Amino acid sequence: MDRIGNIIKKSRISKNLTLDDIAKELKISTDILKKIENDEIIPDKDSVYYIGHVKSVSELLNLNTQEVVEKFKNQIFFKKIDIVTDIAKPNFDSKYIHFQKYLPTALISVIFISFYFLFIRNDNETRNYALVPDLPEIYIPIIEQTNIEQINNTKDIEENNILSDENKLKNYHVIASDKIDFIDNNDTITLKMLNPTWIQIRDKNNDVILSKLMNKDEEFSYLMSLEYNLTAGNAGNILVLINKDVRGKIGKYGEIVDAIILDNNFNN
Repeated sequence: MDRIGNIIKKSRISKNLTLDDIAKELKISTDILKKIENDEIIPDKDSVYYIGHVKSVSELLNLNTQEVVEKFKNQIFFKKIDIVTDIAKPNFDSKYIHFQKYLPTALISVIFISFYFLFIRNDNETRNYALVPDLPEIYIPIIEQTNIEQINNTKDIEENNILSDENKLKNYHVIASDKIDFIDNNDTITLKMLNPTWIQIRDKNNDVILSKLMNKDEEFSYLMSLEYNLTAGNAGNILVLINKDVRGKIGKYGEIVDAIILDNNFNN
């Protein structure tokens, strides 16, 4: 009985086909075709691929494909069980696989614990204060009057410790005066913040000199001759001193003032 390789080779030659012709047509390498025609196929795990090549070649040459394939199987003693037993089964007992199984859970736990210590616990330890509501309006005038008296007392103490007797009498005369008959270009205006307040100060050319949120007890001084205009968000928080003489607040508590110019006639 002719072997399959010899049958295929005779049929190819009778049809005037070369190995290269079949290789190009079926996209099979010439080395594999030579092994098939020379019966050099060894039964192993790759035998199933050679069966497919034999089937394709047989159909191209118009042979009895079913008969050719069966003979080829018998020829190389093809057994399905041999292929199955040669394929290694995966090992699911690997420690690495078990590690991968629990890795997501471990990562979630680490992230949660880190978030707790960085944000939640830290926030609870430092938040030891309470919000204090605004005082009723009926108490505001009392508190403001007390602030003015305290400032006056402080100014008096400073003057008694620093100024000479002559300067004391002069300043006392200025403070005690109820009416000012002249404007001194060298007079100094001081704005003292009783509470945090936003102010903006511009010069005659409307250029911004100062624009910020002033803190409590913060001061800003300038010469009256500059004629700066003042805009403030809460006039009741700004105390006006002219040459250290307390003249009062610019406006009422919560009042907004826009572009006012202070001079020696200011007394509120």
